[in-house]
Amino acid sequence: MAPLGPGADPDAPHAGLEPLRDLVGDARVVALGENAHQIREFGLQRHRMLRFLVEELGFTAWAMEYGAAEGRAVDAWLRGGPGDIDGLLAPGTTAGPAGGTFVPGLGLPVECRDTLRRLRRHNAGAARPVRFVGCDIPRAGGSLAPVLEPVAVYLAAVDPGALRFVEAALEVSEPIAGGTVMVPARARLTLDPAAQDRLTTALARLLGRFTDLREVYVDRSGPAAYATALSDVRAAVTTDRAQRAMAEALAGAPDGPGFAARERYLADTLLEFLERSAPDTRVVLVGHNAHIQRSANDADGPLAVTTMGNLLSRALGADYVPIALTGNGGETVENVPDPDHPAGMRWGRAATPEAVPDSVEALFAEVSGRPALVDARALRAFARRHGLPEPVRTRLDTAFIEIPVLEAFDGIVCVPGTSVSADMPR
Repeated sequence: MAPLGPGADPDAPHAGLEPLRDLVGDARVVALGENAHQIREFGLQRHRMLRFLVEELGFTAWAMEYGAAEGRAVDAWLRGGPGDIDGLLAPGTTAGPAGGTFVPGLGLPVECRDTLRRLRRHNAGAARPVRFVGCDIPRAGGSLAPVLEPVAVYLAAVDPGALRFVEAALEVSEPIAGGTVMVPARARLTLDPAAQDRLTTALARLLGRFTDLREVYVDRSGPAAYATALSDVRAAVTTDRAQRAMAEALAGAPDGPGFAARERYLADTLLEFLERSAPDTRVVLVGHNAHIQRSANDADGPLAVTTMGNLLSRALGADYVPIALTGNGGETVENVPDPDHPAGMRWGRAATPEAVPDSVEALFAEVSGRPALVDARALRAFARRHGLPEPVRTRLDTAFIEIPVLEAFDGIVCVPGTSVSADMPR
């Protein structure tokens, strides 16, 4: 177990972060996780680790569990575009508690926005600026508009006859759109099945049009514009499937593999970015521990829900290194379903539960004051060589879930005394 230096000060010197060098090695993708969204110390610690990876190890891209379409505007701003990052938040949100309504997961929390400001300053004098890559479906599945609206612009120039599919999809989907996937999922419980099928059919025909006429589209728009529009169409199809899967779960008939659509899109979007980037491109990927974990969730037996991390590990092998972030003490976020909330759920504050004995958090129980890192690969080898028990649980928000922790992650960072982001209302 290695201490990681002076707390989670994002501007602290790199001293203490050297253990990351051996853990990361030559990997092209390093994933930095979190066991709950909207935790201040996770954002600060990740920024400090990001600085080390960029300045010491030559990483050149920052990818996030953030909409791929919305991320293009963030990338342009990061590389010197006009305006301020607060203005790139999704419509209907504000930069914090001073006014308006901040919807966690819809915009970028304050810690991420601060990281982007620092990266923009870095890019101003960098020989090789850091890129931003959004990997997720639009607005965490709450709306298809962020991807279908640019697709409509593309089709107006390339294939106006296909606009009817976009218009039909928007006509059905936007009246039930909301801050997260929870809103349209609840609305689908009372939506006419024929309307849902009309939406799915329109998107299927749109995707078919894009693939059937690929050469025509590429000739008319160029390969880069086609690839971007195709990714947006795939995001719309994935969003429809994610909404259906959540609606089925809310109706009491969950189909676990239905949630794999989003994981596939997350992984494929990053892999496609790597394919079109220079061979020496190295990516820092930020996402929830549940997304970046290498081990697939086996709750559904042979039809296991394959995580983004599992798919990346299969594709990249040793070039993928997932590092979980967790914490002991302080407060964490509690997610509470709420049909009356604009996001379909409320984010509350809760005391961080005490580590259970068979959890990875229990390994850090005696570590206080500063973040610490465990090399999961070395610990797993030691435990198996000596017949010692391995941790079989880790924390997700306020609960502990069963997972082969030392197989799921290559490293685990524990941050003591966490608190909720300043964006979260009290």
